[in-house]
Amino acid sequence: MKKAIDNYLNEHENEMMVALSGAIAIPSVQDPTTASSHAPFGKEVGRALEFVLKTAEGRQFTAENMDNYVGRVRWGGDGTQYAVLSHVDVVPEGTGWSVPPFAGTVKDGRLYGRGSTDDKGPAIASIFALAAARAALQAQHIEPKNAIMLLFGTDEETGMADFDYYFKKYGIPEAGFSPDGEFPIINGEKGILNLQLVGHGMHGGILRHAEGGTRSNIVPQHAEAVLVTDHDKLQRLQGLIERLPKDEFSVSTTLANGELKLDVEGVPAHASTPEKGRNAIGKLLQVLDAVHCLEDDESLQFLAREIGIEWTGHRVGVDFADEVSGVLTLNLGTLQIDHDNSTAVINIRYPITVTSKQVTDQFVEKLLGTKVEFTVMHDSPPHYVDPATPLIQTLQKAYTEYTGAEAKCFSIGGGTYARLIPGAVAFGPLFPGQPMTEHAPDEYIDVDSLLKATRIYAYAMAELLKG
Repeated sequence: MKKAIDNYLNEHENEMMVALSGAIAIPSVQDPTTASSHAPFGKEVGRALEFVLKTAEGRQFTAENMDNYVGRVRWGGDGTQYAVLSHVDVVPEGTGWSVPPFAGTVKDGRLYGRGSTDDKGPAIASIFALAAARAALQAQHIEPKNAIMLLFGTDEETGMADFDYYFKKYGIPEAGFSPDGEFPIINGEKGILNLQLVGHGMHGGILRHAEGGTRSNIVPQHAEAVLVTDHDKLQRLQGLIERLPKDEFSVSTTLANGELKLDVEGVPAHASTPEKGRNAIGKLLQVLDAVHCLEDDESLQFLAREIGIEWTGHRVGVDFADEVSGVLTLNLGTLQIDHDNSTAVINIRYPITVTSKQVTDQFVEKLLGTKVEFTVMHDSPPHYVDPATPLIQTLQKAYTEYTGAEAKCFSIGGGTYARLIPGAVAFGPLFPGQPMTEHAPDEYIDVDSLLKATRIYAYAMAELLKG
């Protein structure tokens, strides 16, 4: 089995990498301005879905476009239907790249590009892995008892409305895995909660505009503000800001045309690991608070003083933790201030044994008596699968076969498609110790590691197909 898989992938690995570069060349960031019935999440996302389906057809699979929400490739028997869920949409490229973000550049054994790790690399790998599993079974004249369904989503990064639609119309698979995490096996995912805080009519005229962040699930790299008042006061504010203690953030000011502009540069990271980033919005608000520009704004004072750049939520009283999934994390992801209105979105990853109500109750208590409006925008409950399930045991066997290492289960703060299926887990593509570059500048995947992951996927698929 293993030899047949290796032979197939050795023969076709160059084609796989060419296909991945082609997928990355499509800037499939969700874009409502180009959305249509043919591309519900934007033209480029639709193009990426069609590209992946054509890649599957090139491996002699029947590829189905499921109402432009999900792509499906199925092969096997009539037994258990195992889903392998990946996605073709990506987060915005952001700034700070040393290579083009949508070119699929290969350099020093790495393939760079937005989506290389999250999640076009694994999506393309799953196609070639299923082809290798099919070839291995056919070489041994084994008829598959079960089936593998490759499901390609189009809205993982913004809300998972793709599979909300698909599962309602076509049903939920029994089990499966998502190659959108880390090895060995992720059998637990924290709950994901998006909270919106809105303030009205409280800025006093000095803070004319501020904004930062692109998505709530990204630690914001940049934030800016514009202050408007008389020239002498602006000069004094500029001096105060420039004399503030220096830290790891870059804070710059520009005084011109009766306005003082502040720019803050932080470090982006995935919102599930905010400790790896530096939150530019939090820093901007702390700077504004330090020079007394938030005196009349309860919403912004709350964000600056109770959240700021910290990510554990201890000031709000939501620093929950458990042994299964670790500590709660918090990310002040987006901010928009225009005239007298402010809107901020906070992304929270809460432990498996905690409920979202425990979290929101603390915010309600903290905001009691203020004029701040507080809304739950999104709540995805935690996800957990028992390590004793046959699926996990099969994945453990495949991982150990190619690495020689024990395949331990663990939990993460990220949210994958696995949480949508009660019996699903996340499985690769990153190996232990490899850096997580998704959602960051110069996102890349190590080519040799991706090829190894593809072999693991193929072996696991072959075992699942055999039953």
